Amino acid sequence: MSKITQALEKAARERLQRTEEQVTAAAAPVIVPVVTVPRIGEIASAGAVQIDPHIVSIAAPSSPIAEQYRILRSNLASVKLRQGSKVIMVTSAVNGEGKSVTSINLALTMARQENLKVVLVDADMRKSSVPTWLGLRDHQSGLSTVLSNGGELNGALVSLESPRLAVLPAGPIPHHPAELLESIAMKRLIAALRMQFDLIIVDAPPMLPVADPGIIAAQTDGVLLVVRAGRTQRKTVQQAQELLKRVKANLLGCVLTHVEYYLPGYYRYYHHYRQSKEPGRGAGDASKSSPASSATRPNQEGQSHDGSAV
Repeated sequence: MSKITQALEKAARERLQRTEEQVTAAAAPVIVPVVTVPRIGEIASAGAVQIDPHIVSIAAPSSPIAEQYRILRSNLASVKLRQGSKVIMVTSAVNGEGKSVTSINLALTMARQENLKVVLVDADMRKSSVPTWLGLRDHQSGLSTVLSNGGELNGALVSLESPRLAVLPAGPIPHHPAELLESIAMKRLIAALRMQFDLIIVDAPPMLPVADPGIIAAQTDGVLLVVRAGRTQRKTVQQAQELLKRVKANLLGCVLTHVEYYLPGYYRYYHHYRQSKEPGRGAGDASKSSPASSATRPNQEGQSHDGSAV
């Protein structure tokens, strides 16, 4: 039985790899206008950015992955947090688990809510990837410059037009990121953002390699821990959870990514339901899909709701 299981997993991985290569080769970057952010400061240069196709909340809003982010949005709305503006940190135990893509897609999904002002803060000043995913590499100022200037934004924010999402890039790599994050300037910045926005999503570095996320977590209202299915070891996740407990962080739950490797057919039900509801189509017309990630329901115990081992 073990050999059969290994063969099935290998076939699933090869199928997903072929599909991802085809999608990447065929997909084109999405052009989104950049506008200034009112009441915050002017932008030095405005124009259009090319958003990576993996940012499904814009590139493929009808996809099953985008639907999972909407489910995550609904689940977060049910979590009891204090009144007023919310600060939610997104992190992972180690690198390569999909935390930045999760942060961006979640922020974009939340920004689609009516009258909800959302800002995405790229706090991974050591190995930032948000500018790459959002096509903001030409914007040189960011969090590091803001903190070096005492927490004054001074036009460091940029904004996507549809959906309207403000973004604070990480900026140039500083000499001592942890010291900047622990400074009074960081507290001043968070306070300023709380006054201007309803929700602040913070993309933080991974928990285990550096001290940065622990510093950030102490200043937030809740933390989402991103876990990659079949790759992140249970002990590694437990170590990350223990570190969050030490700083008294409020762990809202986990987001499980890359589930297609270990849950073949996971999205078949989505396509069956969605396509069968369209006029003139039956269940037999449902298209195949091999998405790379999925957002799972958060809960107070920090476990993924689909039962996968993490």
